[in-house]
Amino acid sequence: MAGLRLVTVRTSAGEPVLDAGNGEELAQVLPAVSLVLGNHPPLSPGTLYVTTRQVVWLSDTDKEKGYAVDFCHISLHAVSRDPEAYPSPCIYAQAVLILSLMKH
Repeated sequence: MAGLRLVTVRTSAGEPVLDAGNGEELAQVLPAVSLVLGNHPPLSPGTLYVTTRQVVWLSDTDKEKGYAVDFCHISLHAVSRDPEAYPSPCIYAQAVLILSLMKH
């Protein structure tokens, strides 16, 4: 399954593990970012990491909670400042979910 992935491993510095051997680099770090998945309430604040290949959100309070999505699986993204769409400014992103069906 591709798309949004659970991230439970971090470096000793608390950052996401990057694929440096294949050229992945950290491009941007944004602290104090809340994550909202679907219609669920926001998760506790965390840090958003933008690399040359993916976007990773890691919780600041639960060191085993994080999510990542590769850029190639983001089908739509937009900045929203419309309080009718969401109560605070946000970045809306939609990830493509690909399921592999196996024949028995």
